[in-house]
Amino acid sequence: MLPPKEFIKRIRPFSFLRDNEIDLLLNELEVEAFEEGEMILKKGERSDYVYLVFSGRVGIYENGELVDQISKGEIFGLFQTHDREAIAEEDTICYLIKRRSFEELMERNRKFAEFFKSFEERKFRRIAEISREESITERLFLARVGELVSKKPVVCYPHTSIKDAAIRMEMSGVGSIVVVNGDMRPVGILTSKDLRGFIIHGKTPEEKVSAYMSSPAVTIEADAPVFEAHLELLKRGINHLVVTKNGRVEGVITANDVLMLFEPTTSLVVLYRKLKKSRNIDEMRSAFTSLKISIANLVLKGMHFYDLSALLTDIYDYVVEKTIEIIVSEMEKDYGKLSDFVWVHMGSSARKEQVIATDQDNAIIHSGDNEAMLELGKRVCETLDYIGIPKCPGNYMASNPKWNMDVEKWKKMFHEWFMNLTSENVRYLSVFLDLRPIYGEEKLYRELMEEIKQSFTSQSLRFLAYDATMFEPPVGLFGLRRLREVDIKMRGIYPTTNGVRVLALESGFIDITNTKERLEKLGEIKLIEEDLLNSLKEGYEFLQDLRLKNHSKGLLEGKEGSANIVKLSEIDKIDALVLKETFKIISRFQKFLKGHYGIERGL
Repeated sequence: MLPPKEFIKRIRPFSFLRDNEIDLLLNELEVEAFEEGEMILKKGERSDYVYLVFSGRVGIYENGELVDQISKGEIFGLFQTHDREAIAEEDTICYLIKRRSFEELMERNRKFAEFFKSFEERKFRRIAEISREESITERLFLARVGELVSKKPVVCYPHTSIKDAAIRMEMSGVGSIVVVNGDMRPVGILTSKDLRGFIIHGKTPEEKVSAYMSSPAVTIEADAPVFEAHLELLKRGINHLVVTKNGRVEGVITANDVLMLFEPTTSLVVLYRKLKKSRNIDEMRSAFTSLKISIANLVLKGMHFYDLSALLTDIYDYVVEKTIEIIVSEMEKDYGKLSDFVWVHMGSSARKEQVIATDQDNAIIHSGDNEAMLELGKRVCETLDYIGIPKCPGNYMASNPKWNMDVEKWKKMFHEWFMNLTSENVRYLSVFLDLRPIYGEEKLYRELMEEIKQSFTSQSLRFLAYDATMFEPPVGLFGLRRLREVDIKMRGIYPTTNGVRVLALESGFIDITNTKERLEKLGEIKLIEEDLLNSLKEGYEFLQDLRLKNHSKGLLEGKEGSANIVKLSEIDKIDALVLKETFKIISRFQKFLKGHYGIERGL
């Protein structure tokens, strides 16, 4: 059996404690075994202990219903409410920590206390921040220069001609070339600045590099802290450092590489400017690809979904708008002026909640000329796919004649969906009730939205609410324990967005598409109680954070799969704990929907 101190030190948030603080716990620590079926905490009882499970499993029951399961490395009894009881579901061993010792530690250790306070208040974002807290200064002292080298070194010799050196730099897409001897040891560096000196003073492109290079090259060892590189660049007022290993060239880092470690958003700013300055589709594609990688790095450094969603929306919207402008300009040469139309987005893009992996969900509402509009839809969708926004596997795109119609046909379509509530029509409503205009005549969009607000029925609301409760999160008897992986979109994000959407439709603000904004609006009219509302917002952001991290990791590792499938063995213990709590919140929300719309009485 692992000694208590070693066991406790491995568990967050106990890992936040210093050795003398853990010793405080151990001074009065007790161990107790419970047989399967044995009552550990009775209903209404407030124990003098906080329980840490060493082995086995404990069920938490509320009014006779299993609401949670506690397993190895998890605690219970700290926030035990009067209407809950704890029962051993199998033979279980627990460490019993004196409550007064636990509370003393909460007073001593701010991080430890804040973790539990955030957990009790369902502030899931703060829990993640606490568990991954790391200052910029720590990163700079811990990170090594070699980690910033992203390309193999581009080198030449002192006798290489200026022309040949410039060609190598251009072909490799670099702003400098390291001048080496036969043993790959640096003797100088030729930068873009040095090339400008040649243009001003040089005589022939065949002149040697040695006449214009900066020498000696300023070098730094690959295992040196990045902070040293930062100081060296500042002290010398230069932009390039040659990175060496045992005296031989490993690569080159720039002041910008170091700056990005200080402030990761720097790369986003630079790349976003590049995107905005793009003159054609190929330049947009290049900038967009780099932006996705930069965003993925930011996510893995701790940026959150709500922080990034506005930026992601702006980037995706700009790419789509610019693409449509280019295609419209090309088409008007053949078709003449196109009829009025508005390009709309559905799904996560309509809700301004797209992640890096977001595919296309779009449609066209127009005032006539079906042939030209269908051609526009096909060209734009093909171009967006080329740029890096993949096509929708379900073909919910403006290239599909079903989703490229004049406004009157769209009105009739929605009327049919609301009146004839087949499973297929309910699915269409769940897709198209999130609509956001991106480009074109917004009056066509507004005309359709007014029709939608007049067309829905109480029966359609019940069917849509039922759709939001069909896929239940894994809670109850087994919960996550029986699963190797879980689809967080199907089991968490889908029920939340669909449930919130139907409440927004009922309340008359369906044209607000963002889930968080809809929840805040529902809070204003007090349709959902405040505790559930706040918990749902926190849980929804956590799921989107997890989804964003999952895809970012795959993107950077070159193993892009579904961003929605989370392998439970690969996520952080804290994330697994919060995921379990989030699913309980969504289950509670689904129960609210069933009661509010009378779903349990049948459709």
